[in-house]
Amino acid sequence: MLWDIAISKQKQLYQNPRIWLAIAFVPTAILALLVFALDQKAITPILQFWLVAVILTTYGALLSSKTVRQARRWHGIDWWMAIISVTFLVIFLIMGIIPEYLAPYKYNEQVGPAFLAPNETPPEFILITREELPFQSFEDIGRVLILNEDGTYSLGDIVERASNANGVGRITDDAGVVIGQERSRLGLENAIAVDRTLRDGDTPEMAFEALLSADLTQRRPLVAIVGRRSVFEPLVDQYEGVRVIGRIGPDYPTPLLGTNNLGEDVFSRLIYGTQTTLIIGISSAIFSCLLGIPLGLISGYIGGFLDRILSLILDSVYSFPGLILAIAIAVVLGRGILTVVFAIAVIYVPIYYRIVRSQTLAIREMSYVEAARSLGERNIIILFRYIFPNVIASVVVIFSINVADAILTGAGLSFLGLGLPETTPDWGVDLARNQERLRSQWWLVTFPGLMITALVLCFSLLGESLSEILNPRLNRS
Repeated sequence: MLWDIAISKQKQLYQNPRIWLAIAFVPTAILALLVFALDQKAITPILQFWLVAVILTTYGALLSSKTVRQARRWHGIDWWMAIISVTFLVIFLIMGIIPEYLAPYKYNEQVGPAFLAPNETPPEFILITREELPFQSFEDIGRVLILNEDGTYSLGDIVERASNANGVGRITDDAGVVIGQERSRLGLENAIAVDRTLRDGDTPEMAFEALLSADLTQRRPLVAIVGRRSVFEPLVDQYEGVRVIGRIGPDYPTPLLGTNNLGEDVFSRLIYGTQTTLIIGISSAIFSCLLGIPLGLISGYIGGFLDRILSLILDSVYSFPGLILAIAIAVVLGRGILTVVFAIAVIYVPIYYRIVRSQTLAIREMSYVEAARSLGERNIIILFRYIFPNVIASVVVIFSINVADAILTGAGLSFLGLGLPETTPDWGVDLARNQERLRSQWWLVTFPGLMITALVLCFSLLGESLSEILNPRLNRS
């Protein structure tokens, strides 16, 4: 009984969009005010998961809508395309809202060696030295090496040592890296340094021979070598007088989609990049709507001199190629997310203006508009009660398509170096940083490109499908 009542109330809520919009908007506005205006960062997770709940509930309301169910009967393929697009967009939106809870690492966190391929196991490295040297760990390499009277060696104070992670994380050559000591003229300080006796193309055997033949009395003696465990450890038994100090470097996990040139997880950057991409695409389309729709309504309804002036200005903007105009604005204002949003929003205002104006010119001559005007309704009431509801269907379709185009334009600006800073997690930035590595490290370009393609395709297919689903002839009893 209680379950049936709950289902009935839920259906009533879904069938009344105004109530649902109020329930969704009011808490969202309050939480957003606390987070962004009052800087209450502790409330940010509440806002994020509230938005996720709103999106999932709206998605459920959409699937249970009578109009959508009827659309499956009248437009089978269009209905399926819309549902599939909306489903993927819901996934993208959730990724963009809560990336820190879905990504395994921070977007700028070093999680492994550079240029690891997808699912490639990070290599392990070992530190090898001569048996007579007293080194017991990687840190000992940074100590002063002292020759005792009995011919043995002992360690002095630490003077300088290299970073373990940075020194090992980028070693990929099979010959390894030779670590040496470099003393000043007074013999008081030393430093970890790469020895120059090994060159590119040298074999591991050459590394062992260089280590065993090193003169420890020289200014820069060879004291240890670092190499891949799989390559160097089997050779230790073949050479007398050497021993393995131990494994060095952090224990890196296996990355799902590989790492970039800084050892950052590509999968995590893709998830964080979703947020940036959606902010650019949706924000620029919203700003264009907020400016283009009112101008189109006023210009089309009033006409006259104002209509001619607005049409002249916005048609002039529309005549410029969109990407070139966005590049010009980005060059003048500099790099940044607000610059990208503004540059893209400017080029889409004429689109909304032209569409809304053309439909307003036709609708203002309709009999019901003339009747409202003869009854003394104010112009603002006529615009937003009688004209605007009849143009909103076209606006929704254009909005979806413009979001897709804005994403491509934003990625293009970042690719040209005019969009976001390189430290920002963004798919266009990743494409720009790794465009020269397409042949050698294909995953650095392929996965961001696939994400851009998938998101743009979802918005484009949704716009095309909505043009059929929002058709008034589907609203049948």
